[in-house]
Amino acid sequence: MSSWRGSVFGRVAALLIGAQVLVALLAVGLSAYFAQTRSRELAASGIRLRLDALAEEIERRADLTTDDLATLPLPLQLDLRARFPDPVWLVDTLGKPVFVARPDSELFGPYPEMPRVLPAELRPWLRRDTLVVHLEGDGWGMAPLYDLGGQRVGAVVVYPLRRSLARELAGTQQAYYRALAVTLGAAVLLALLLGAFFTRQLVRPLRRVVAQVQRIQAGDWEARLPVARDDEFGRLARAVNEMAQAVARSIRSLEETDRMRRELMAGIGHDLRTPLAALLGYAEEARRLLQQGNTEAAVEALAVVEERGRHLQRLVEALFELSLLERPEPPLQLEPVPLGELLDETFRAHRRLFQDAGLTLQADWPLALPVVEADGARLRRVLDNLLDNARRHTPAGGTVWLGARATETEVHIWVQDTGPGLSPEQQARLFEPYGRQKSGASRGLGLLISQAIARAHGGRLEVTSAPGQGSTFTLILPRREVQFDD
Repeated sequence: MSSWRGSVFGRVAALLIGAQVLVALLAVGLSAYFAQTRSRELAASGIRLRLDALAEEIERRADLTTDDLATLPLPLQLDLRARFPDPVWLVDTLGKPVFVARPDSELFGPYPEMPRVLPAELRPWLRRDTLVVHLEGDGWGMAPLYDLGGQRVGAVVVYPLRRSLARELAGTQQAYYRALAVTLGAAVLLALLLGAFFTRQLVRPLRRVVAQVQRIQAGDWEARLPVARDDEFGRLARAVNEMAQAVARSIRSLEETDRMRRELMAGIGHDLRTPLAALLGYAEEARRLLQQGNTEAAVEALAVVEERGRHLQRLVEALFELSLLERPEPPLQLEPVPLGELLDETFRAHRRLFQDAGLTLQADWPLALPVVEADGARLRRVLDNLLDNARRHTPAGGTVWLGARATETEVHIWVQDTGPGLSPEQQARLFEPYGRQKSGASRGLGLLISQAIARAHGGRLEVTSAPGQGSTFTLILPRREVQFDD
């Protein structure tokens, strides 16, 4: 059974059976829907005839006067219980019930609960000489009663009509179920026959596809399926070929990632080896000096050890932060950030450093800048990195500008310097993965972290430079303004 379900024939047959069953159900359902109104009309006619016959029988078997409605002969009372599967009411001309016959439980089964009052919509009809069957809601039927002199003395009412209507519609429902069973049986048989036919047509080309896919699975990424037809199998062959190409690209990407990982480890090892060697060397020198009693020189060596240790700590923290920012969902602390205040605080924090370096730091942004949703601390980290780089690479007497502007969709923040500029080759290496940097690890990590922060915000970091014309680093962020409630 399990092999049948997992085979192509089983799948195709199940699909066709499902389709045929749905079509059959739709056809029978639509037929039942369109026949429902007519069936209810026929049911109402049947109930009307039975109710009219019951009224005539009551008039014939009892000499009716207004007082006689409550004192019907016992045989007639018993007969009233056997005429309808719903309660039969006798009411006077004012609509007051004077006798209620509960359906015979032996004939119709137990009745769940007798209603206590007649529906309000029945009362206007009690004053008319009309036989009425109303099927809405619980339904009711009413036929007037007359005495021997032709005077109206009340009415016979069947309420509710739920079970009576169900009995009238029982034949239609049985016919519906028989038609449904025959239709479903024919649909299943036809689906099995069609499934066998289509399976034979499908299995042969599928086997060729499976053989080629197994070659690709075995590692033959250059294996391709022949596309000799323009139907579903042709499109399947093209899809498998595209999949093989995508897998080959993924494998090459994994190989490139593995190569970059090895380069990263080599780069980290290189950047850690030099300060570690210096740190160990000065630590040994400090111990030797202490053994010789030269305390002053030992303290100087220990100061170098401390400085090298802090350098290593900053390097490790930078690498850790870079690994966090390069995650699929970087941990940003989003908050409302007034760009004007952020730029002003950054400018004032760096102005003294630029003065000490013999440089001029100038501001260039409008008074009205938006309040954006961002990680303020990390944006400040980007600006600090860019300004530190500009200060280190701009000769004394130069000028550095910190500027910003906002468009309808983006915010641009830039740092421009009058330094020596960068060649195209240097610019291409600025944002290379760590470990492939050729221009200094500290500078490379700072720019890599800045670029990662920009990308984590949905933006980017761009550089414009030329030898002898300075450099401009621009942080571009999407303009996601914070809406404040009034």
